Amino acid sequence: MVTALVLFPGLTEIAIAQDAAYLSAREAVQKGQLNKVEQLYPQLKQHELAPYVESWMLKPQLSTDSPDIRAFLKKYEGERPAEILRADWIRAQAKQGNWVLVAQQGPQMLQPEPDVQCYSLLPRVNNGDSAAKDQARAIWATSVDTPEACQMLFDAMWANGELKASDGWLRARRQVAMNKPAQARLTLSVMRVNANDAAGGLDAVLGRPVIFLERVGTPNDDTQKELVTLALVRMARNEPTTAVSALKRYGGHLDKTQQEYVWGIIGWQLGIQQSPDALNAVKMSGTALLPDDAMAWRIRVALRAQDWSLVRKDIEAMPEPMLSSPEWVYWLGRAYKAQGRDSAAEEQFQKIAGQSNFYGVLAAEELGGRAKVPAQAKPATPDEIRAVEKQPGIRRALAMYRLDLRPEGVKEWSWALRGMNDRQLLAAAEIAQRNQIIDRSISAADRTKEEHNYKLRFPTPYADKIMPHSDRQNLDKAWVYGLMRQESRFVTNAKSNVGAAGLMQVMPATGKWVANKIGVKLGPGDLHNPDTNVMLGTTYMRLVLESLDNHPVLASAAYNAGPGRARKWRDVKPLEGAIYAETIPFSETRDYVKKVMSNAVFYQTVMTGNTPSLKIMLGTIAPKSGQSDGMPELP
Repeated sequence: MVTALVLFPGLTEIAIAQDAAYLSAREAVQKGQLNKVEQLYPQLKQHELAPYVESWMLKPQLSTDSPDIRAFLKKYEGERPAEILRADWIRAQAKQGNWVLVAQQGPQMLQPEPDVQCYSLLPRVNNGDSAAKDQARAIWATSVDTPEACQMLFDAMWANGELKASDGWLRARRQVAMNKPAQARLTLSVMRVNANDAAGGLDAVLGRPVIFLERVGTPNDDTQKELVTLALVRMARNEPTTAVSALKRYGGHLDKTQQEYVWGIIGWQLGIQQSPDALNAVKMSGTALLPDDAMAWRIRVALRAQDWSLVRKDIEAMPEPMLSSPEWVYWLGRAYKAQGRDSAAEEQFQKIAGQSNFYGVLAAEELGGRAKVPAQAKPATPDEIRAVEKQPGIRRALAMYRLDLRPEGVKEWSWALRGMNDRQLLAAAEIAQRNQIIDRSISAADRTKEEHNYKLRFPTPYADKIMPHSDRQNLDKAWVYGLMRQESRFVTNAKSNVGAAGLMQVMPATGKWVANKIGVKLGPGDLHNPDTNVMLGTTYMRLVLESLDNHPVLASAAYNAGPGRARKWRDVKPLEGAIYAETIPFSETRDYVKKVMSNAVFYQTVMTGNTPSLKIMLGTIAPKSGQSDGMPELP
């Protein structure tokens, strides 16, 4: 508990001992040693995390209709420990077939995970509950993965006649298009599709589509037509160019909607590859109702070709809620503007102008203004801060951070913020900042609706390290802070699932390469040292910026995905920076670049009082060239 003594010097010896007991109890639960948890509980009755310990001790009763569990749920109603225990109780009772209890407890879940939601809906669907049927159909129509609980629900819906064959084929198509063949197999099993024929059955359709198509030849019934469609979709997902030839050869006997669906998946995948053939495939897809990703890429392909008529047509055909998302509101406005429909364009831009996101900023500029930082709200008062500090969820989250249980602390913090008004959120942001939990401070400040504090949303910690290194590398400080906010939210010990570390999420290979280039020797753990991390990160930012036309959009993409990819994603002709950002093939990098650039706008405004033009910052991306810059292609 040395960490607790250093970071939380106000802790008493008793509190430190209680923290140690909690960690021991947590470890015991993970090992299934519940008797040890019971032995430790007397020390933990007054600990902030006592509810979790109490819930662990109730685990042996999950298979019963336990009055102790009911008492616990009543005692902690609305809090995260109760939500977790109720979910585990529902799972245990569903597996025992106690559907009366499941039906009773399910509606009391506040944020059910998919399996719990399906367990909860099953008895209601079987009892003819129309609202439950609607919810179940929505899961069928939108989900891709199928937990065992949802498979049970879908089997019941099929048996009850709530699902038709057309529903099943559409779901299977979507799953194959999303590269989930195993899930498509489960969907077809719900439908009782028997495809064990001479053409190889589902194994061939999903695993060897070329062989299946060669064997089946001309489909002779509706089921075979659907299986041919699935085989073509599978090919389109993995080998879109080959799928074009296959569709022309085998697709003649398919319905128009089936052919258009395959063309839509081909256009999606060719669009990601930035193939010049993508636009024709997109046009061939008509108005097929595709997976959301495919529909988005149909528009991105049209954007890259600057075919504004197609952009407008495809966005207008989008279903909700896609149609209302800021990016498509903005691009529909741009399409209207390109076609001379200025009033319609202005109506679109006004819907999102003022939002603190990439497209909200761009929309404000299309209306002749700039992004605005709202008047700063009055600081949270001491009474407001004390009131929020007393909330059990906030106390539990802070305790988890104190114990270096960050992932659990994040979940507890997010749960505690549910339902808070603006004043409470601002107080929570202040509390997190005082406890040096900058990422949680940002998360609270980001949620306010009317009263805002952009200094909490866009904080400037570690200025003594970041400012000198930014100056040394001649980098725009707002851009550096905007990138760091997106990379780590200023968590010094942040580590990604691919190994990126520290404030600037420097990959080990990148750090080593940069260190060698500037003559610095790295030791173990140096990437987590804020000063070293910022030195390496800002140096790398400068190197990629210089190698990519000194363009911050290209450099931001390069920082996330590598300079080779950022260069490859350019077009053969000059490309508007916003279109380049929107058509980045990697969804993570696409989102990243947009957020880094809009962050930079708000940081510049908060730091200097002057709001830059995002459109000018995005500029124009120069065409591709064969020039090499010597930068390594890093993970």
